[in-house]
Order: sequence, then structure tokens, then C-alpha cells
Amino acid sequence: NIIDFIPRAQTFFPTSIIPPSLLRAEVTTRASPRKNMPNRVGLIFESVKLQPIEFLGQKVDNLPALNVDFTWPRSLVEQVAQYVPALESMMDGDENADALGYFEVDYLDEELLIIRQNAPGGVFALVKVDSCEP
Repeated sequence: NIIDFIPRAQTFFPTSIIPPSLLRAEVTTRASPRKNMPNRVGLIFESVKLQPIEFLGQKVDNLPALNVDFTWPRSLVEQVAQYVPALESMMDGDENADALGYFEVDYLDEELLIIRQNAPGGVFALVKVDSCEP
């Protein structure tokens, strides 16, 4: 998933007053179906990469990205579980069954996905594109 962030003030003024800025987030998630809920999809957030693209009208995409790996706590527990039997029971079963993140699929076709996220989320329309370049 690609999410582009712009400063809120930038939406109120023309670019001649406030030059544009852009921060791009590449979010990696793993999805799984929810039992007895055919339109609900569980989400596990695995990583995010934040890349500055533009700052006050200047290209800054050569700056290093900030990468955050959300899977390391689970892999650490898996490594320790082999030495602590009580932890092995925590690793059994469907890890996605009780995931806090989810969305409801309201509409889906070849080009468009409309989802409703759990509270305090919102409704999102996702359009298929060939490129994510600004």
C-alpha cells in the first residue's frame, strides 16, 4: 500500500505561497479471512517505509528512508519459545484470528476496491494504478 502525505496547510494555500511537500509511506500488510464474516478481512501490519519525496518544492528523494519492521517481536518470541515451553502455546493456532486491524469490503472489481475500516477508521476508495510516481 502506498500512502502519500502532504502537510495540511498545503491544502489551504496555492503553491506560490507554500511550496509543496510530500512524504510517501509504503505499508506492508498481510491479510487473512475472518471466520463466519465473508466481507471482513483481518490485517497484520508487517512494516512501513517512510520516504521523503519533496520538501518545500525541492526534490529530497535522495534522503534515506526510515524503515520500521513490525514483525521482529513475533520472530523474537518464536526464537525464545523453543527454550520456554509456556510460550509455545502462545504460538499455536491462527495468529490472524484475533488481529485488531480489519476492514470490511463494501465493493470490489478489477479497478476499484472500497473498504470500511474498523473504528476510528473511515471509508477508503482504492484505485488500481500502474505506477506510484507523483
